[in-house]
Amino acid sequence: MRNILMLQPLRIYKRWPAPEDFTGLLGGTPTLAFAQLRACLKNYQVDYMDGTVRDYSLAELTKRAQDADAVLVNAHSSVGALNTEANVRHLLETCPGKPVIVGGHHATAYDFEWLERGVHFVVRNEGERTIVELLEAVKNGGAVDKIAGISWQDGKRNFHRNPPRPLTPSLDELPIPDWTIYNPELYYLPLPIPGYSTTAETSRGCSFSCKFCAASEMWSHTHRFKSPGRVLEELRILNTLGFTRIWFSDDNFGAEPERYALIYEGILKENLKFNFAAFIRSDAVVRSPETIKLAYRAGMRVALLGIETQINRLLEDYSKSTDARTNLKAVEILRETGIFIGGFMMVGYLDETREETESTFRAADKLTDYPIISIFEPRSGTRDFTRAREKSDLPGADMFYHNTVKFIPSKRHLLREYRGFYRRYLTHPKQLRKFLSGTAVEKAWYRTLYKNLAKSVFSLSAAKILHPWEMVRDIHK
Repeated sequence: MRNILMLQPLRIYKRWPAPEDFTGLLGGTPTLAFAQLRACLKNYQVDYMDGTVRDYSLAELTKRAQDADAVLVNAHSSVGALNTEANVRHLLETCPGKPVIVGGHHATAYDFEWLERGVHFVVRNEGERTIVELLEAVKNGGAVDKIAGISWQDGKRNFHRNPPRPLTPSLDELPIPDWTIYNPELYYLPLPIPGYSTTAETSRGCSFSCKFCAASEMWSHTHRFKSPGRVLEELRILNTLGFTRIWFSDDNFGAEPERYALIYEGILKENLKFNFAAFIRSDAVVRSPETIKLAYRAGMRVALLGIETQINRLLEDYSKSTDARTNLKAVEILRETGIFIGGFMMVGYLDETREETESTFRAADKLTDYPIISIFEPRSGTRDFTRAREKSDLPGADMFYHNTVKFIPSKRHLLREYRGFYRRYLTHPKQLRKFLSGTAVEKAWYRTLYKNLAKSVFSLSAAKILHPWEMVRDIHK
């Protein structure tokens, strides 16, 4: 076994007029996972396909999969689970006997469900050391029952879940990601600096315990950091490769301001040229306004701020560990600094009232430069999933698929309100002003959004008119 195909699944089914992942209209960066795995698999020849940014044909997928000895598939979230399953089915049909290995957040939460769908192995949680051991065992025909961190099916289609693999104690021990696996011309972030866009990380995990969050469950509520020196080493490499627009994929960027101040100071001292965006919590912003100012000088232009709501009762119910006053102060600090706020908000929580929902919609427009609203859906592995199941308030089945039609029964009415909010928001004259004469980030953000939305709307075809989630039932059967 020498040749590996790494696959970010093709979009076989496409929603119309907007894709299933609406934030994809704002550009895109590659998953960091495959750059990290490529760095761990130096003894293998690696081919890479990213179906989220390029329209490959199924014939090309077949050819490249048949040329490989194994296929690694990213199953990151339930938003893309339908397409991921369609890719897996195609691989199993056209490349019988070829090992298909799936990993990612969604695969970790639904390991046996993926085995039922035919994959041979699931790599759970952190995969760098696991994938090396697994591929060596497959190559040599060795036993896999002792490999920590995998789930697998045997020849009799019995499913097995090996014990979990301990998380890597120090992220500095991991090899530096090999970003050369990606074609940089395929990716774009709406940031004003010229250059290529990609993904990096400074930490993994989050020590908080928000009830709705599946990401912190993935990392067992731990938070591990790369040292400032290691981060700067990676940033030097990225600048050398021409990457200047960086998406930091950390779940909780900026959580230790003193550590991040050293990174920002290093960027400025070495005159590294970056614009970057990152997820950040309100309390991290409020804890050190001076560090946020330093972050802006180092290149932070977009903060994806986890606001959720301005209703303290709901924030307490989420176990968010912050409050409305902290959210408001964080917004003030970011706006004074000149950092664009992509604000994450959530409506339709388990016992949320209609008045609370309407209040959150109103706050979303006021507290953000662009609201990123989601309708609550309980995710497998979270405490909220258990709560919703106990109330018999799940959309149906096991929530393997992200379902944009059948919300939790008590919140079905929200779809119309949600669509109405965005319809009014995107057609409001103030967004046009940002498009034409806003700040550099506003122009980059809104011009990218409207260009890609128009491209999606005018790509009408008979297949796209059919809502793809109707196909879920056929696949699920």
